[in-house]
Amino acid sequence: MTILNIPKLKNIFSALANEKRLKVIELCFGKERSVTELSKLLNLNYSITVEYTSILAKAGLVEKIRNKDGTVRVKSLIRLDNEGEIERLD
Repeated sequence: MTILNIPKLKNIFSALANEKRLKVIELCFGKERSVTELSKLLNLNYSITVEYTSILAKAGLVEKIRNKDGTVRVKSLIRLDNEGEIERLD
């Protein structure tokens, strides 16, 4: 019998329980985007966008990549569909 990692699952489900964070995943699927670009596309304050991407990264749903110039790009590690299916990409 497999024992569930309840804290990890709680992080994942909490991260997915916000419409804007779901939109981050959608926008970063197949195309890395900077946090600045995401903040503009989502019409969110930059600091909130940083917080949302950090929550998603902590849950293992996106990867944050720091470029040499200091900008942070976000890459989705999952794909979501309209049926509620989640596919891991890594």
